Amino acid sequence: MNYKFKKLCICFFVSTFFLVGCGKSKELESYKEQMNTFFDNITKLDANMDAIDVSVDEAAAQEEMLGYLDTIEVEFNNLAALEVPEDFASVETLADEAAENMTQAVALYHQLFESETYDAAVANAAFEYYSRANVRLQYIVAILHGEIPEGENVTITLEDTLELETNTEETEEGF
Repeated sequence: MNYKFKKLCICFFVSTFFLVGCGKSKELESYKEQMNTFFDNITKLDANMDAIDVSVDEAAAQEEMLGYLDTIEVEFNNLAALEVPEDFASVETLADEAAENMTQAVALYHQLFESETYDAAVANAAFEYYSRANVRLQYIVAILHGEIPEGENVTITLEDTLELETNTEETEEGF
């Protein structure tokens, strides 16, 4: 994996206290714990992938890499299956998209490594899906930290909570 993703994981661990404050719900605490577990697992898998020595036995290295990618796919699918607290509802769609992109990436990496000939188009497509999954993960981390994600194709829709509260008050007063 790349340095930017490692940095993202470290930033997530350092600032996870933003997720759970005084008096927050058990649901939010549980989500924080599950996210920490996800990032712990991804960090370990990343370290294992970086430690693969392709100079010894390329076929064995490819098989080992595919095994780690399969496990990463499972982790991303577990992420998508998490019950997301209402405060972070937008994360649910991003997690689903990240899992879908990782599934595509892993399938393409299998196709690439299991083929007898190298196919640059498959390699590029696999890397693109892998990158898309990680970009969505970066957006998730930004949202969980109360930041607004940035990027070329990012569209932000903010709810007008003040108007919602005003309408609720007017209804209660009988207007």
